[in-house]
Amino acid sequence: MAWVSQTYTGRDTLLDEVIRMGEEIVQSRNLEVLRENANLNGESFSGKMSKFGSEYSKWYASHFVLPTRLVQAIQDNIVYVHDLDQYALGTTNCIFIPFDKLLRKGFNTGNGSVRPPTSIMTAMALVAIIFQSQQNSQFGGVSANKLDFDLAPYVAKSFAKYFRKGLDYFEEGDANADLGDITMSRSDLRDQYPKAFNYALKETKSETFQAAESLIHNLNTMSSRAGGQIPFTSINYGTCTSPEGQLVIDSLLTATMRGLGHGETPIFPIQIFKCKQGVNQNPGEPNYSLFLKAAECSAKRLYPNFANLDAPLNLMYYDPTDPDTEFATMGCRTRVLADRFGRNHLSGKGNLSFNTLNLVKLGLKHGIALGHRQEPDERGFYRDLTHYMNIALEGLLHRFSIQASQKAKASDFMMREGVWEGGEQLAPDDQVGELLKHGSLSIGFIGLAECMKAMYGKHHGEDEAVYQKAYDLIAYMRDYCDGQSEIHNLNITLFATPAEGLAGKFTKRDRAVYGPLPGILDREYYTNSFHIPVYYNISAARKIELEAKFHGLCNAGAISYIELNGNARNNPEAFLKIVQYALQQQVSYFSINHPIDRCSACGFEGIIGASCPSCGSHENEVHIRRLRRVTGYLTGDYQTRFNPAKQAEVRDRVKHDA
Repeated sequence: MAWVSQTYTGRDTLLDEVIRMGEEIVQSRNLEVLRENANLNGESFSGKMSKFGSEYSKWYASHFVLPTRLVQAIQDNIVYVHDLDQYALGTTNCIFIPFDKLLRKGFNTGNGSVRPPTSIMTAMALVAIIFQSQQNSQFGGVSANKLDFDLAPYVAKSFAKYFRKGLDYFEEGDANADLGDITMSRSDLRDQYPKAFNYALKETKSETFQAAESLIHNLNTMSSRAGGQIPFTSINYGTCTSPEGQLVIDSLLTATMRGLGHGETPIFPIQIFKCKQGVNQNPGEPNYSLFLKAAECSAKRLYPNFANLDAPLNLMYYDPTDPDTEFATMGCRTRVLADRFGRNHLSGKGNLSFNTLNLVKLGLKHGIALGHRQEPDERGFYRDLTHYMNIALEGLLHRFSIQASQKAKASDFMMREGVWEGGEQLAPDDQVGELLKHGSLSIGFIGLAECMKAMYGKHHGEDEAVYQKAYDLIAYMRDYCDGQSEIHNLNITLFATPAEGLAGKFTKRDRAVYGPLPGILDREYYTNSFHIPVYYNISAARKIELEAKFHGLCNAGAISYIELNGNARNNPEAFLKIVQYALQQQVSYFSINHPIDRCSACGFEGIIGASCPSCGSHENEVHIRRLRRVTGYLTGDYQTRFNPAKQAEVRDRVKHDA
């Protein structure tokens, strides 16, 4: 009806907009659009086809669906609606998948049913299939929050199979005898049937490694998501102390260090090692050797990242008897744990959507940077901040009303198979609102550093008084979210936004208005969330200390990372110390960036300048694949897959000595 009501001139204008969008995609004229998502090759046929649908869907939502105040706030360049192309459809963002349930009961992909696995090889193959089946029921990431616990029973099944086979082969006993639960921890079986036990152990280790290697290869080659994307997968592990769980962890790390077919670093899954005092943080703890191996793997392959289960925010609902209450993340940084309706665990729920505020624009309006005043107008700043948080929340609530009204059959696999907890109890035409209320709605922010520079002339890494102002600002935003949660009886949380494409979008539009203001708009990007600017010369330890306090405020998720100078593989001891220091400072989620370049001519991997140090090939003659991290995850080559703003950020990153 909105279309019909347009005048002919208005309709012609809208048509012109649609035509121009199509031409820019077909002719690859707008790289900002085509490279908005580093996981999508927007210049490929399938990528362009995906972009046609995505850009039209955004256009449609902006003109005919979004609340009027939200549209204006977007035009004012203060609020950004993430994944706008999914808004009108009512799709949800991301989820922690209950792999234990799906593997134990079996599942149906829609084209056929799958029986429960009876070996670790089959179980890991089904993990890839479950990831693949779920990823098109939503628009964000899919994550396993405790894969070591989820897969340990299937290592035990393989061990039992090989043990009985060994009993028969070595004639040590009756292969069909009732021996109770046959597990790798049964010392009585090891002592009574040593040949069969050692045979089973050897074969199980081999099968588990092959299964892990297969899983990682599968998750890097399944271009099954819209636009030819690889599913955005994350796996969390590190705290299962059974021999079977330890073998899962060890095998995943070994397979990751081995690399893909020609030794390439795997891009997916994002891997997160869960760190817990008493489990894996000190010598003598059961998984300490696995923590050391995780650090070694991260120094070589950039993964795993490190999740801090001992950070105060993450201990709030921790139950040592229930691994589903252990903090885990979607990988980029998304955190979903607390639920005002009682589901204070991870699997079976996720984030629904999030909107982000441009703090820099508000700082420019009310600060000293433009020369309109000598003292910042803090009262005016907080008045506008509250106003735009209200608008951002209005958009989230409106979007939630669309999501909640969807029928269970719209999300297909997610509801039918109970990936979202309780979904299997709904009829296909039932609405999903009562289940989605367990998810989270998040308000994010970007550019805290530039906001402080605009307000006070210094950012929060330069001045202690400004640091306190910055902290108070984010605390105010957290208090707002908590208060609105009470008012609306929903899980409304504060997000340290993983700004991939947004980092440049906000900046480009603000610079067109204000010009290249020094320290604020003289670069192509705004600093991610609460981070100290990547270009600011500061020690790694100090950067960690300053950012650590903000983690406790961002209950929807946050990440901190530092950039190492040189090849991290050459100094694993220093790498480990940095990780341990971040954990001691109560950083909730942490990773270390370091360059990994790969010569396509000879396969050398390390740090490569213009020419390969191994074969001498120049970058103008052969492709040098330069792997870097963006917003928590890796991408194949930052020079071709990152948008221009993120490429600029990578170039500006201060390198810290290991």
